[in-house]
Amino acid sequence: MITFKLMVRKEKMKADKTWAVFVQMVYNRKRKFLPTSMTASKKDLTPSFKIKNAQILDHGEELIRTYRQRAAALNLKFYEWDIDELAKQLTKKSDNNITFTAYADKWISETKIKGCKNYQAAVNALKAFLKKDDVLFSDITANSMKAFEDSLAGKMRARSLYTNCIAKMFNDARDYYNDEDNGVIVIKHSLKKYTPPRQNVAEKRALTVDEITSIMMLPYLNSATRKGDVCRRDMAKDYFVLSFFLMGMNSVDLFNATDYDGEYITYERTKTKDRRADNAEISVRVHPCIKALVEKYRGGRRRVFNFHKRYSSASDFNRAVNIGLKEIGAELGIEGLQFYAARHSMATIAVNNVGISKYVVNDMLNHVEPSMKITDLYIKKDFTAINEANFKLIEYVLSTVG
Repeated sequence: MITFKLMVRKEKMKADKTWAVFVQMVYNRKRKFLPTSMTASKKDLTPSFKIKNAQILDHGEELIRTYRQRAAALNLKFYEWDIDELAKQLTKKSDNNITFTAYADKWISETKIKGCKNYQAAVNALKAFLKKDDVLFSDITANSMKAFEDSLAGKMRARSLYTNCIAKMFNDARDYYNDEDNGVIVIKHSLKKYTPPRQNVAEKRALTVDEITSIMMLPYLNSATRKGDVCRRDMAKDYFVLSFFLMGMNSVDLFNATDYDGEYITYERTKTKDRRADNAEISVRVHPCIKALVEKYRGGRRRVFNFHKRYSSASDFNRAVNIGLKEIGAELGIEGLQFYAARHSMATIAVNNVGISKYVVNDMLNHVEPSMKITDLYIKKDFTAINEANFKLIEYVLSTVG
């Protein structure tokens, strides 16, 4: 006779204060613990260390059902097995149990697109939600994705970003494993009935003109770090203003920019330069009102700005700026203030307040209009129109300062 029981071993607490979940198999009075990919925290257990989490119990019951089916096929009534060999037979992987986790790890390590950290964060969040280190494709359904989405309520960016990342990798895996032409369908189900939520990013991040000017006019603390650098809060204010007045220039581009002739800062947008024929080049004319600010942070011959002397990477730079902006947001009552708000605010105010056309703002953001891709190949790039529009935007904002 063979029996199975889902359990944790109380004495086997891990360093992170969780317990691995096992299936205890008893066969011919011998006991074997079959590992699972699940973990349980204290809140998932009763005082007597029995599992009470419904999700873990459901996954465990599904696993035990599979073990029982495999055991039945082995005719245990007529043949006696060594318990270790029996465990190997029951737990061996089948083609129907391809792990999404393994595919995702491979996909993330091999993909060349930017933002891989977001995909890894999405996988980590899904594993935490499912309480499994090894997520199967069979775990990812329209219903489970909706439940995952609901678990991220209150985290609007993650709710949209993570679900889109998981859906993208899942659909890529179906294309990779399935061969419909030859009738090879490894991943049988799809996510056609699930649509990840879209985030209205502009509504979340764009500031009003009054909020922009309040940041501009915020008095400096005039304190310095031990090394004599500008304090993080004052620095964050300056960088935010620079970004807004330089057509929403991203932090990574401020960090990496190398070309400034005294009038124009010319750079290739890091986010998209590798996938555009024009290398996403843009030339931004520096308005007289921020020339002193540009000079304040001049970096010498190799870089336009000296941010690389204070921070080892663009990521560290961006992180520090956002910490400083959090302080500013608390002072001014601007909830969730982040560096990217400068870019969103520039675009929103340009269209809604100044009346600049969306087509021009699209170019100011250094975006490509898909319907104009072919046309753009025939047109020599000229940055006059966007710089005139940017000066018009800046003059409008300055005119509102009392």
